[in-house]
Amino acid sequence: MLSYAPIVCMVPLALAGCLATAQEVTPSTGPLSLDSAEAIALDSHPGIYEAAARVRAARGNCVQVGLPPNPEFGYMGSEMGNDGAAGQQGLYAGQTFIRGNKLGLNRQVAVQQVREQQQLLEAEKLRVLTAVRIAFYDAYLAQREVELSEALVGVSTKASDSVQQLFEAQEARRIDVLQANIELNRIEVKLAQARARRDSAWRRLAVAMGQPNLTAQSVEADPTKLTWPHDWESSRQILLGSNPDVAALVVDIQRARAAVARACAEPVPDVTAQLAMQYDNATQDAIGGVQVGMPIPIWNRNQGGIAQARSELTAASRKLEAVELDLTSQLAEMMREYQSAKAQADAYQDNILRRAQENMDLTQQSYNAGEASYLELLTVQRTYFESSLDYLATLGQVNRSVQTLTGFLVGARGE
Repeated sequence: MLSYAPIVCMVPLALAGCLATAQEVTPSTGPLSLDSAEAIALDSHPGIYEAAARVRAARGNCVQVGLPPNPEFGYMGSEMGNDGAAGQQGLYAGQTFIRGNKLGLNRQVAVQQVREQQQLLEAEKLRVLTAVRIAFYDAYLAQREVELSEALVGVSTKASDSVQQLFEAQEARRIDVLQANIELNRIEVKLAQARARRDSAWRRLAVAMGQPNLTAQSVEADPTKLTWPHDWESSRQILLGSNPDVAALVVDIQRARAAVARACAEPVPDVTAQLAMQYDNATQDAIGGVQVGMPIPIWNRNQGGIAQARSELTAASRKLEAVELDLTSQLAEMMREYQSAKAQADAYQDNILRRAQENMDLTQQSYNAGEASYLELLTVQRTYFESSLDYLATLGQVNRSVQTLTGFLVGARGE
């Protein structure tokens, strides 16, 4: 009946130290990919090591609770000194026999505890991977913001130099020179801020991977392909069927059922047997003795323990229902955030950025032909710059929504 229990419990405990210490990672020379970041996190993050240690602890407990009590062996003497003799001297051996399959039921409860810890380990892995994925795309977008800002600094520098030359040729006003320099300084400040955000984003990614001292490097990604392919109903079904926190609660219900069976077996009395052999020095006879006893469950039949176990089973079942409702509510909000961010990102990609680019190109041509003022060119450039930054921020929102949904539901990367 318990053939599966040793398989779950008796995993070689000598492996307990195999995950003892995370190793420092040597940075690669090329761009960091998401797969590499995830592999580093799974191999390094202390939260995963902690959860794995709890699984091993549960396995050790599973082994221990199914072990029978040790036999007892000792010396006994009586009537020593009577008539000046040594009396009766001998040895005894005793054993307590556990009845009612209590040891097997102990192990059934412990097996469910092992499985619960295994589900919590999987949940911790998903939490770590979700944090890594969010931080990874944030780092990439921060990197792109720096690249965009550097390009705009280059454009503004050329524009500022051009206005200065026109001013020296008395073809531009001093106001235009000042405005060009102000705009260049503004973009240089934004570049410095973008670099600070890039450095901060890398540090957050390194921490999410469990390697806070990892040397900064570029990351390679394509956030425009991030999408969540499931509608509301299929997402809800995935949530209730695959979420590891839900699975852990299901296992907890199974553990509570096993605990009820164990509590019901508690009143079955255990039997204690003892065998003794003595030598009577007065009569020079060998004396044997046998003693067998067990408690009679009259007053204490574990009534309170059984009631407690049944109530805990009811509580575990209701907790699952409550958590499913709460998770469904969270899913609704996550889906709203994703759909809103995705619609905004699509609008920027399909319309706003394309038109802003076209407007800037046409205005640049008009400015070069003397048909547009520098102020007009400056305004158009600022619009394009701000639209590009807004698009990057929107992609960041899409990333967080997709990765949160993915980790919340199934833990597999949304394609």
